[in-house]
Amino acid sequence: MHAIAASSEPVHILRLPSDPGSVAAAREHVEVLCRKFGLDAFAPVQVVSELAGNAVEHAGMSGGLEVWVSIDPSYMWIEVVDFAPEFVPVLDTIEEPGEEQERGRGLLIARMLAERIEALVLDDRKALCACFPVSL
Repeated sequence: MHAIAASSEPVHILRLPSDPGSVAAAREHVEVLCRKFGLDAFAPVQVVSELAGNAVEHAGMSGGLEVWVSIDPSYMWIEVVDFAPEFVPVLDTIEEPGEEQERGRGLLIARMLAERIEALVLDDRKALCACFPVSL
């Protein structure tokens, strides 16, 4: 997919099945890349965890998911791609759930930790994309 950060190289792609264990694999993928490039991993790892968890939960068994990471001298882009384009969250209207709710904070957390978060739909897939400033 890599539609947002098309000019950034290299792109590191991890393909995963759509099951809960893939969330940990997505976190590890991003953490390893952050270490490799000397970047603070906290926010990117938290955000990919939330985005991958949502992809597993909401996209179900519709073809797995992919984690695309690109890093250039100014930004790190993380894109979590799934094959269920019919479920696209409206990112501009994310509200904090009530205190009694145990779930529903993932996209709010992602929006707070990333500099920018976007949803992109292309035919049979969608990507939730998060951007983080870096200085290499």
